[in-house]
Amino acid sequence: MASILLAIHSLGFSILGLDPAAPAKGSAKPLPASALSDLRSQQFAVVPGFLTTEEVGAYREDVAKLRAEGRFKTAGIGETATNRVDNTVRVCEQCFIYPPQRHRGFGDDAARERLYATLDGVRDSLCQLTPLEPLLTEGLYAHYPNGGYYRRHVDAAPNNPSELRAFSYLLYLNDAWEPEHGGCLRIHTDGYGEDAPISAPESYVDVEPRGGTLVVFRSDTMAHEVLNTNAERQAVAGWFNRPVGGSGFRQTLIKGLGAAVALAALGKVAGGDK
Repeated sequence: MASILLAIHSLGFSILGLDPAAPAKGSAKPLPASALSDLRSQQFAVVPGFLTTEEVGAYREDVAKLRAEGRFKTAGIGETATNRVDNTVRVCEQCFIYPPQRHRGFGDDAARERLYATLDGVRDSLCQLTPLEPLLTEGLYAHYPNGGYYRRHVDAAPNNPSELRAFSYLLYLNDAWEPEHGGCLRIHTDGYGEDAPISAPESYVDVEPRGGTLVVFRSDTMAHEVLNTNAERQAVAGWFNRPVGGSGFRQTLIKGLGAAVALAALGKVAGGDK
Protein backbone atom coordinates (compact mmCIF):
# COMPACT_ATOMS: atom_id res chain seq x y z
CA MET A 1 0.00 0.00 0.00
CA ALA A 2 2.82 2.41 0.85
CA SER A 3 4.38 1.95 -2.57
CA ILE A 4 1.04 2.64 -4.26
CA LEU A 5 0.59 5.85 -2.29
CA LEU A 6 4.11 6.97 -3.14
CA ALA A 7 3.50 6.31 -6.82
CA ILE A 8 0.24 8.30 -6.74
CA HIS A 9 1.98 11.16 -4.94
CA SER A 10 4.85 11.31 -7.43
CA LEU A 11 2.63 10.90 -10.48
CA GLY A 12 0.28 13.68 -9.36
CA PHE A 13 3.02 16.25 -8.98
CA SER A 14 4.68 15.09 -12.19
CA ILE A 15 1.46 15.59 -14.17
CA LEU A 16 0.98 19.08 -12.75
CA GLY A 17 4.64 20.07 -13.01
CA LEU A 18 4.80 20.78 -9.30
CA ASP A 19 7.66 20.45 -6.85
CA PRO A 20 5.91 19.81 -3.50
CA ALA A 21 8.99 20.98 -1.60
CA ALA A 22 9.55 24.17 -3.56
CA PRO A 23 8.46 27.41 -1.87
CA ALA A 24 7.10 30.33 -3.87
CA LYS A 25 9.77 32.81 -4.97
CA GLY A 26 9.37 36.10 -3.16
CA SER A 27 8.84 37.52 0.29
CA ALA A 28 5.98 36.24 2.41
CA LYS A 29 3.85 38.90 4.08
CA PRO A 30 2.33 37.97 7.43
CA LEU A 31 -0.97 39.39 8.54
CA PRO A 32 -0.75 42.11 11.20
CA ALA A 33 -1.85 41.03 14.66
CA SER A 34 -4.78 43.46 14.46
CA ALA A 35 -6.19 41.56 11.47
CA LEU A 36 -6.08 38.26 13.35
CA SER A 37 -7.80 39.94 16.28
CA ASP A 38 -10.54 41.29 13.99
CA LEU A 39 -11.08 37.85 12.47
CA ARG A 40 -11.53 36.38 15.92
CA SER A 41 -13.97 39.06 17.07
CA GLN A 42 -15.97 39.95 13.93
CA GLN A 43 -15.06 37.23 11.39
CA PHE A 44 -13.59 39.64 8.85
CA ALA A 45 -10.57 41.92 8.59
CA VAL A 46 -9.60 44.78 6.28
CA VAL A 47 -5.93 45.76 5.85
CA PRO A 48 -5.42 48.93 3.74
CA GLY A 49 -2.03 49.26 2.06
CA PHE A 50 -1.13 45.58 2.37
CA LEU A 51 0.34 45.71 -1.15
CA THR A 52 2.73 48.43 -2.27
CA THR A 53 1.92 50.65 -5.24
CA GLU A 54 4.62 48.83 -7.21
CA GLU A 55 3.10 45.43 -6.44
CA VAL A 56 -0.38 46.60 -7.44
CA GLY A 57 1.03 47.87 -10.73
CA ALA A 58 2.88 44.61 -11.42
CA TYR A 59 -0.21 42.48 -10.83
CA ARG A 60 -2.37 44.82 -12.92
CA GLU A 61 0.12 44.40 -15.76
CA ASP A 62 -0.09 40.62 -15.35
CA VAL A 63 -3.88 40.85 -15.60
CA ALA A 64 -3.63 42.97 -18.75
CA LYS A 65 -1.24 40.53 -20.40
CA LEU A 66 -3.28 37.46 -19.50
CA ARG A 67 -6.46 39.08 -20.81
CA ALA A 68 -4.71 40.01 -24.07
CA GLU A 69 -3.51 36.41 -24.37
CA GLY A 70 -7.04 35.04 -23.99
CA ARG A 71 -6.53 33.44 -20.58
CA PHE A 72 -9.64 35.00 -19.01
CA LYS A 73 -13.08 33.39 -19.20
CA THR A 74 -16.61 34.54 -18.38
CA ALA A 75 -17.24 33.75 -14.72
CA GLY A 76 -20.08 31.41 -13.82
CA ILE A 77 -21.79 30.41 -10.60
CA GLY A 78 -22.19 27.07 -8.89
CA GLU A 79 -20.00 23.99 -8.55
CA THR A 80 -18.40 22.20 -11.49
CA ALA A 81 -21.31 19.90 -12.26
CA THR A 82 -23.84 22.74 -12.27
CA ASN A 83 -21.65 25.70 -13.19
CA ARG A 84 -23.42 28.14 -15.48
CA VAL A 85 -23.29 31.75 -16.59
CA ASP A 86 -26.11 33.78 -15.04
CA ASN A 87 -25.94 37.52 -15.73
CA THR A 88 -28.73 38.19 -13.24
CA VAL A 89 -26.34 37.10 -10.47
CA ARG A 90 -22.88 37.88 -11.76
CA VAL A 91 -21.11 39.84 -14.50
CA CYS A 92 -17.37 39.25 -14.36
CA GLU A 93 -14.36 37.70 -16.11
CA GLN A 94 -11.92 35.47 -14.27
CA CYS A 95 -8.59 33.72 -14.67
CA PHE A 96 -7.67 30.98 -12.17
CA ILE A 97 -3.99 31.26 -11.19
CA TYR A 98 -3.66 28.03 -9.20
CA PRO A 99 -1.92 25.65 -9.48
CA PRO A 100 1.06 27.99 -9.98
CA GLN A 101 2.20 26.45 -13.28
CA ARG A 102 -1.25 26.88 -14.85
CA HIS A 103 -0.29 29.88 -17.00
CA ARG A 104 3.47 29.42 -17.09
CA GLY A 105 4.84 31.21 -20.11
CA PHE A 106 1.92 33.62 -20.21
CA GLY A 107 1.50 37.00 -18.56
CA ASP A 108 4.23 37.91 -16.08
CA ASP A 109 5.51 34.75 -14.35
CA ALA A 110 7.82 36.71 -12.05
CA ALA A 111 5.01 38.91 -10.78
CA ARG A 112 2.83 35.89 -10.03
CA GLU A 113 5.68 34.22 -8.13
CA ARG A 114 5.76 37.27 -5.86
CA LEU A 115 1.99 37.07 -5.49
CA TYR A 116 2.12 33.40 -4.51
CA ALA A 117 4.70 34.20 -1.84
CA THR A 118 2.50 36.99 -0.49
CA LEU A 119 -0.50 34.69 -0.30
CA ASP A 120 1.61 32.00 1.39
CA GLY A 121 2.37 34.50 4.12
CA VAL A 122 -1.32 35.34 4.60
CA ARG A 123 -2.21 31.65 4.76
CA ASP A 124 0.56 30.87 7.24
CA SER A 125 -0.70 33.67 9.50
CA LEU A 126 -4.24 32.32 9.34
CA CYS A 127 -2.98 28.93 10.50
CA GLN A 128 -2.82 30.54 13.95
CA LEU A 129 -6.63 30.43 13.87
CA THR A 130 -7.29 27.09 12.14
CA PRO A 131 -5.26 24.42 10.30
CA LEU A 132 -5.07 25.04 6.53
CA GLU A 133 -3.82 22.86 3.66
CA PRO A 134 -1.28 24.70 1.46
CA LEU A 135 -1.86 22.42 -1.53
CA LEU A 136 -5.56 23.30 -1.61
CA THR A 137 -5.11 27.06 -1.84
CA GLU A 138 -7.35 28.55 -4.55
CA GLY A 139 -6.90 31.86 -6.33
CA LEU A 140 -7.89 33.83 -9.39
CA TYR A 141 -7.77 37.23 -11.01
CA ALA A 142 -11.23 38.81 -11.23
CA HIS A 143 -11.98 41.54 -13.79
CA TYR A 144 -15.31 43.35 -13.49
CA PRO A 145 -16.29 45.52 -16.46
CA ASN A 146 -18.19 48.79 -16.19
CA GLY A 147 -21.62 47.46 -15.20
CA GLY A 148 -20.33 44.38 -13.40
CA TYR A 149 -21.56 42.96 -10.08
CA TYR A 150 -21.94 39.79 -8.01
CA ARG A 151 -25.09 39.50 -5.91
CA ARG A 152 -25.21 38.36 -2.30
CA HIS A 153 -23.76 34.91 -1.67
CA VAL A 154 -21.72 32.77 0.75
CA ASP A 155 -18.51 31.04 -0.35
CA ALA A 156 -18.87 27.78 1.60
CA ALA A 157 -21.86 25.53 2.13
CA PRO A 158 -22.32 22.34 4.22
CA ASN A 159 -22.55 18.95 2.50
CA ASN A 160 -20.77 20.44 -0.49
CA PRO A 161 -17.11 20.36 -1.58
CA SER A 162 -16.94 24.10 -0.88
CA GLU A 163 -17.27 23.33 2.83
CA LEU A 164 -13.48 22.91 2.89
CA ARG A 165 -13.14 26.68 2.47
CA ALA A 166 -12.16 28.28 5.77
CA PHE A 167 -11.21 31.83 4.74
CA SER A 168 -11.92 33.93 1.66
CA TYR A 169 -9.45 36.63 0.63
CA LEU A 170 -9.25 39.58 -1.75
CA LEU A 171 -6.40 41.83 -2.82
CA TYR A 172 -7.57 44.88 -4.75
CA LEU A 173 -5.63 46.04 -7.81
CA ASN A 174 -7.58 49.15 -8.75
CA ASP A 175 -5.67 52.25 -9.79
CA ALA A 176 -6.93 55.63 -8.58
CA TRP A 177 -10.29 54.28 -7.37
CA GLU A 178 -12.92 56.94 -6.60
CA PRO A 179 -16.30 56.51 -4.86
CA GLU A 180 -18.17 57.22 -8.09
CA HIS A 181 -16.50 54.14 -9.62
CA GLY A 182 -18.66 51.89 -7.43
CA GLY A 183 -17.85 48.20 -6.97
CA CYS A 184 -17.50 48.19 -3.18
CA LEU A 185 -17.44 44.85 -1.39
CA ARG A 186 -20.48 44.71 0.87
CA ILE A 187 -19.97 42.37 3.84
CA HIS A 188 -23.31 41.54 5.39
CA THR A 189 -23.24 41.40 9.20
CA ASP A 190 -26.90 40.50 9.72
CA GLY A 191 -26.11 36.87 10.55
CA TYR A 192 -28.03 35.44 7.62
CA GLY A 193 -26.74 33.47 4.66
CA GLU A 194 -27.36 34.10 0.98
CA ASP A 195 -31.00 35.04 1.56
CA ALA A 196 -31.89 37.39 4.40
CA PRO A 197 -35.58 37.76 5.33
CA ILE A 198 -37.20 40.83 3.81
CA SER A 199 -38.11 41.98 7.31
CA ALA A 200 -34.53 41.73 8.59
CA PRO A 201 -32.90 45.11 9.34
CA GLU A 202 -29.95 45.91 7.12
CA SER A 203 -26.54 45.48 8.68
CA TYR A 204 -23.39 45.62 6.58
CA VAL A 205 -19.92 47.07 6.08
CA ASP A 206 -18.88 48.42 2.68
CA VAL A 207 -15.19 48.05 1.81
CA GLU A 208 -13.77 50.39 -0.82
CA PRO A 209 -11.78 48.43 -3.44
CA ARG A 210 -8.73 50.68 -3.26
CA GLY A 211 -5.52 49.28 -4.75
CA GLY A 212 -3.41 47.43 -2.20
CA THR A 213 -6.23 46.70 0.28
CA LEU A 214 -6.48 43.14 1.63
CA VAL A 215 -9.77 41.68 2.89
CA VAL A 216 -10.06 38.32 4.66
CA PHE A 217 -13.25 36.81 6.05
CA ARG A 218 -14.83 33.55 7.12
CA SER A 219 -16.04 31.65 4.05
CA ASP A 220 -18.92 29.86 5.75
CA THR A 221 -20.55 32.64 7.74
CA MET A 222 -20.03 35.97 5.98
CA ALA A 223 -22.51 36.71 3.20
CA HIS A 224 -21.17 39.34 0.82
CA GLU A 225 -21.59 40.88 -2.62
CA VAL A 226 -19.88 43.10 -5.14
CA LEU A 227 -21.93 46.24 -5.71
CA ASN A 228 -22.53 47.55 -9.23
CA THR A 229 -19.40 48.91 -10.89
CA ASN A 230 -19.25 52.17 -12.83
CA ALA A 231 -15.67 51.53 -13.95
CA GLU A 232 -13.44 48.50 -14.48
CA ARG A 233 -12.57 46.74 -11.22
CA GLN A 234 -9.80 44.20 -10.62
CA ALA A 235 -8.81 41.99 -7.73
CA VAL A 236 -7.05 38.83 -6.71
CA ALA A 237 -9.58 36.57 -5.00
CA GLY A 238 -9.57 33.09 -3.56
CA TRP A 239 -9.89 30.73 -0.65
CA PHE A 240 -7.71 29.01 1.92
CA ASN A 241 -8.96 25.47 2.57
CA ARG A 242 -8.97 23.17 5.57
CA PRO A 243 -7.19 19.83 5.34
CA VAL A 244 -9.24 17.09 3.71
CA GLY A 245 -10.85 14.70 6.17
CA GLY A 246 -11.42 11.00 5.70
CA SER A 247 -9.07 8.07 5.44
CA GLY A 248 -5.32 8.41 5.24
CA PHE A 249 -5.46 7.01 1.72
CA ARG A 250 -7.93 9.70 0.59
CA GLN A 251 -5.84 12.47 2.14
CA THR A 252 -2.62 11.20 0.54
CA LEU A 253 -4.32 10.81 -2.82
CA ILE A 254 -5.58 14.39 -2.81
CA LYS A 255 -2.23 15.77 -1.70
CA GLY A 256 -0.49 13.75 -4.38
CA LEU A 257 -2.74 14.87 -7.17
CA GLY A 258 -2.48 18.51 -6.15
CA ALA A 259 -5.12 21.18 -5.69
CA ALA A 260 -6.42 21.58 -9.24
CA VAL A 261 -7.01 17.90 -10.00
CA ALA A 262 -8.22 17.10 -6.49
CA LEU A 263 -10.74 19.90 -6.28
CA ALA A 264 -11.99 19.20 -9.78
CA ALA A 265 -12.51 15.56 -8.83
CA LEU A 266 -14.43 16.70 -5.78
CA GLY A 267 -16.61 18.88 -8.00
CA LYS A 268 -15.35 22.08 -6.44
CA VAL A 269 -13.56 24.02 -9.18
CA ALA A 270 -16.23 26.38 -10.46
CA GLY A 271 -17.02 30.06 -10.79
CA GLY A 272 -14.63 32.28 -8.93
CA ASP A 273 -15.49 35.16 -6.67
CA LYS A 274 -15.21 38.80 -5.67
